[in-house]
Amino acid sequence: MKAYNVKYGTKVVVKDDEVATPVGALPVYKGDEIVMGRLDGMYCNGKNSDGERIYIAAWTEVEPAT
Repeated sequence: MKAYNVKYGTKVVVKDDEVATPVGALPVYKGDEIVMGRLDGMYCNGKNSDGERIYIAAWTEVEPAT
């Protein structure tokens, strides 16, 4: 599913090989687990496993973490 369809607070795993992020944002890689935040323009924000704020393109493919 696309990141923009994920409910706030859901833990997901990134499935895209290349993840678009804004300039200066922390990188996000395939297989990273993140907790989704809110849609913020063309990016969705969230937190990575270290609790750091991340941004991924809203069209990034993700799946619910198990």
